[in-house]
Amino acid sequence: MPISKVQSPVPRLDDWNLLRSFIAVCEEQTLTAAAEALGLSQPTLGRHIRELETLLGETLFDRLPGRMRPTERAEFLMARLLPLRDSVGRFEHAVWGDDEGVAGTVRITASEVMGALVLPRLLAPLLRDAPMLQIEVQASNDVQNLLRREADIAIRFIRPEQDDIIAISVGQTELGLFGSKDLLDSLPAGYAPSDLKGRYVGDIGVERAIEISAAAGHPLQRSDFRFRSMSEIAQLHAVQAGIGVAGMLAVFAKDYPRLVQVFPELVALRVPVWLCAHEDLRRSQRMRRVFDHLTVSLRQLFDAAPGPAGG
Repeated sequence: MPISKVQSPVPRLDDWNLLRSFIAVCEEQTLTAAAEALGLSQPTLGRHIRELETLLGETLFDRLPGRMRPTERAEFLMARLLPLRDSVGRFEHAVWGDDEGVAGTVRITASEVMGALVLPRLLAPLLRDAPMLQIEVQASNDVQNLLRREADIAIRFIRPEQDDIIAISVGQTELGLFGSKDLLDSLPAGYAPSDLKGRYVGDIGVERAIEISAAAGHPLQRSDFRFRSMSEIAQLHAVQAGIGVAGMLAVFAKDYPRLVQVFPELVALRVPVWLCAHEDLRRSQRMRRVFDHLTVSLRQLFDAAPGPAGG
């Protein structure tokens, strides 16, 4: 009786995430660009490539300085993957392109000013198109709330470092010093930074503002902040009322014509803006829909943001 040969099981390529990461690295040829295109962290993308190479038992990329060059084998596999990618794209569009099917609650965390003054107008078109979708906005600057699942999506001005957090760059704005036209008109002609002593608005904890002013060569004390509040909205209204000047993001100040930027040559910091979410984002149709909408809307907002205004 012949003895049948026992064959080892063939490895199964049943994880689309590995193939999706492979395609992105082939196209972008850097981990950084591929990670941003997919909305993944760079360590996660690198792990996907290593897992795929281990599964196939071969190297797919030559690791060069600042570049991932596909091998001939990778180019061969890439050519056969493209029809599959196109088919998956058509499937995703069929599933997610119907806003009537997007339902449930998505929790967004952002700064108070962003949540109150910007998000409502950005989200209004989405909520009209997806009548079953609900949005909760909470004011917080703590990135940990994504890891604790206290929020689904966050808008941040510092890039999170955690591997489990997706961070997409959506633009940048400028942090400047702004005051009302009425206040500035009351100052002496050719006013100097010293003329603003005792005319500042800030947070109750003003340490960060004091550090920035000291770095600019114009040290301040706590007593110089005549109006202090934990509420960013209260600070904004205090500046509008002419109480004093305050550090403010230009993208917010532009909506108030009577606010003027002062001393841009002394206080003008470029601030990146990041849209963040937990990696589980892809498993939720409603989260992905909101994330994609905000990616486009925020990029349009910050691309249209004007440059600094003189005082």
